[in-house]
Amino acid sequence: MSTVAGTLLEDFVTALHVGVERRADFLTALRDNPPQDIQRLYWLARVTLVDRLETIPAFDAVFSAYFLGAPPQPSPQRDGESEAPDPQDGGELEPIVMGEGTGKEASVHDLRHRRAYAGGTEDLAELRRALAEHLPKIRSRRRRPHRRGQLDVRRTLRHATRTGEITMLARRGRPHRTRPMLLLIDVSGSLREHTPDYLRFAWAAQCETFTFGTHLTRVTRQLRQRELHTALAEVSAVVEDADGGTRIGPSLHEFVTTPRYADRARGALTIVLSDGLERGAPEQMVAAVHRLAKLSHRLLWWSPLALHPEYRPVTRAMAAIVDDVDLAGARDLKSLLERVREL
Repeated sequence: MSTVAGTLLEDFVTALHVGVERRADFLTALRDNPPQDIQRLYWLARVTLVDRLETIPAFDAVFSAYFLGAPPQPSPQRDGESEAPDPQDGGELEPIVMGEGTGKEASVHDLRHRRAYAGGTEDLAELRRALAEHLPKIRSRRRRPHRRGQLDVRRTLRHATRTGEITMLARRGRPHRTRPMLLLIDVSGSLREHTPDYLRFAWAAQCETFTFGTHLTRVTRQLRQRELHTALAEVSAVVEDADGGTRIGPSLHEFVTTPRYADRARGALTIVLSDGLERGAPEQMVAAVHRLAKLSHRLLWWSPLALHPEYRPVTRAMAAIVDDVDLAGARDLKSLLERVREL
């Protein structure tokens, strides 16, 4: 399959906003039964990607736009079309002037998508214990009183002035602490069913957290709330691109080029929770991931698609970054717990 054809199919599937399981079914069927003509491609896509009768018209419109050259047809309003108003005082109707900042091009990335995330009933105590046990440890830069280590002359002499003689030798060392962790969570439409569990994982981890769909949003403060449902409610209030489009490259580029954000990745265990399906040109995403890998102690990329045993990073962006990341699969709390235990 050529690069152009692969990109076209990737954009087509992303435009349908289907789940990762149906996306994997379509790609597997496409690999095992390459269609010989456009009609066979239509039925292969319809059988694997459409699960409800009422979604067939929307599927036909997207398929026609991508493969038949037909512009997508907007669905009519339920109330029917209204007639144009009659001109007043015998004059002609004045045209509507479209100023700067209006119209399709200006509004595509300004649409706000808000979503309420449920708290869930899962017990996250086991996940928290696994994080505390398996996250990598480093030595603290500050020295603390310790049974072993360098001689602490000041404490030793202070104790001697109280007792009149040196009866103990105080020491200090550098204790171990948990390495900082950074989470970057994809909240676009293709990960709609996985985003709530990703956010619950972030709340359990209590680490630096950002979300991205069409733009980058820091949600660390919101996830610091004591109650899970309160934290997720505050996240819903600030994340304005949930279940929308995907602009991984620009979002990660904003992160690595903003000093106050990039500093949070320096020496951290960085985990990106995303399927990696970038709709735009891959160059910006590849450059941002390469920079992020250099800043981080270790860069993990956990994708729900990678849980499929036959998954291979064949998209242009994922194929280009495979050497910079440790790729693994995670789609829910159970698989996230398994990934943590493997750290």
